[in-house]
Amino acid sequence: VALPAAAFLAACGADDSATLFHRPYGEEQPTADFLATTDRFENYGRVVRCRSCRLVYTDPRPARDFLLQGYCDSADTQYAEEAANRSINAYLSLNTIRRFIKGGRLLDVGCAMGYFLNAARVDFEVTGVEPSLWAAGQARSRFKVEVRAGTLLEQSFPDGSFDAVSMIDVIEHLSDPASVLDEVRRVLKPGGLLYLVTPDIDSLSARLLRGYWWGLRPAHLYYFSRKTLDSLLRKKGFDTALSHSFGRIFSYGYWASRLASYPALVRKPVETLVSLLGFEHKILYLNTRDSMEVVAVRRD
Repeated sequence: VALPAAAFLAACGADDSATLFHRPYGEEQPTADFLATTDRFENYGRVVRCRSCRLVYTDPRPARDFLLQGYCDSADTQYAEEAANRSINAYLSLNTIRRFIKGGRLLDVGCAMGYFLNAARVDFEVTGVEPSLWAAGQARSRFKVEVRAGTLLEQSFPDGSFDAVSMIDVIEHLSDPASVLDEVRRVLKPGGLLYLVTPDIDSLSARLLRGYWWGLRPAHLYYFSRKTLDSLLRKKGFDTALSHSFGRIFSYGYWASRLASYPALVRKPVETLVSLLGFEHKILYLNTRDSMEVVAVRRD
């Protein structure tokens, strides 16, 4: 698949950025780059920081239509291998949301195979939106939940349709997160809740690992810090009510597989230790403090 690229300006409109990292795209972008379970973190392009608003983003980046087609066509058959742990992680997010809202209508944008929808429907009337035709079909067949294939902007939900919207590991993939947040605000009721999870470019591990940080990957277009995400949310009519680090539960084997693109000096000892101890299928809660969960409330 040829890789078209388009230049881009920061959200503030400034055309003044400094290059942070640069691993040029290959001549082709494999389908695997669009999968949640990918262990490919190299060739993520040119990552820059705006000197004005401090937002970090990819410039140039693949064209929007090219990316959207990649997500629509993707089929992540390995995603369900950690099904039980993905369900546990869904409840971790749900427990945070329950601190602010106990029920109502909830929309999950980028719902993948529907593990979070399945957890949330205990308390909420749930709807999902997912660009991957395969994942949307899996969610509907596995959990019997309403999932619309496509993007949020294509759905035309009525104003004020939902009490809560979740976007878990989604906003960093969007070509135009500002427009999506405008749509989220429109479909939320006044005082409605937005729940986000995304990597934190200002975290200690991101600063220490620099170009080897796991969050840098071809499918990511934006790299938010707490400050830049809060700034964008405020501009789009949201007030941040909570922002802190977010950990997850996966098997030791899955965690070790995330190191595939790291230097052998880092990767090999972990892989060897996990194998020797026979821990591949044992589970581990790990909070590396480089992902953040954010709860924001729509202003009236």
